[in-house]
Amino acid sequence: MLVYLFVMARGRHPTRIHIDPPDAQTAAKYLYRWHGRDLVHEPHRFPKLTSPELFGNNHPLEIDFGCGQGILACSRAKQYSDSNFLGIEKSQKPLYCAIRDADELKLDNIKFVRGDFNFMLPLLRPRTVSAAYYLFPNPPQNFYLDRANAQRRLFLQSIHEALVPGGRLYFATDALSFFECMYDILKNSLQYRTFDLATVDSGISTRYRQRWEQQGRHFRSIVVEKAP
Repeated sequence: MLVYLFVMARGRHPTRIHIDPPDAQTAAKYLYRWHGRDLVHEPHRFPKLTSPELFGNNHPLEIDFGCGQGILACSRAKQYSDSNFLGIEKSQKPLYCAIRDADELKLDNIKFVRGDFNFMLPLLRPRTVSAAYYLFPNPPQNFYLDRANAQRRLFLQSIHEALVPGGRLYFATDALSFFECMYDILKNSLQYRTFDLATVDSGISTRYRQRWEQQGRHFRSIVVEKAP
């Protein structure tokens, strides 16, 4: 079943955000900077995207792919202290905002990676992620390219393999064509169960969702669960 929500429109460009970088101690606690070339050629240098390797414990792990300013990740990390949270984002200034908030909240169960998550997929491990989020990414314009859609299938397949049985993937976008592309892959290629709006956690929110709901614009969302 498809999940239809309401909201829409792109937000401020990341370069227009005015924020100072974190100090060295704060950055060391919260931030990794991983370059795509290094991830491709020397993947052994990097920790796996698991709780034991990133946090030194076996707590459930949630990953926000394209976390932006970290609103979702920080709010859930504050609410669920017995789980770990990882936010991945390419843009630097939104991550500085996320780190500032995590530091102000004195969170010890969250970390952020600056980099392209597509290069990090080999670092995922089977049945180690309890929830994954891919919310309001910039909509691509290359739906007609087989190579681009193959990369999306790889991304969604990698998440499926990394999720624990019963783990959920949350996806939302304001672009209809992008939603249909992703939904087609989820429906036809992977063993997921889908849910309607009533089952969606009301705490799953981002800056885009908040803004677009206030504007009364439309977006589309789907929540899928890995079958036991």
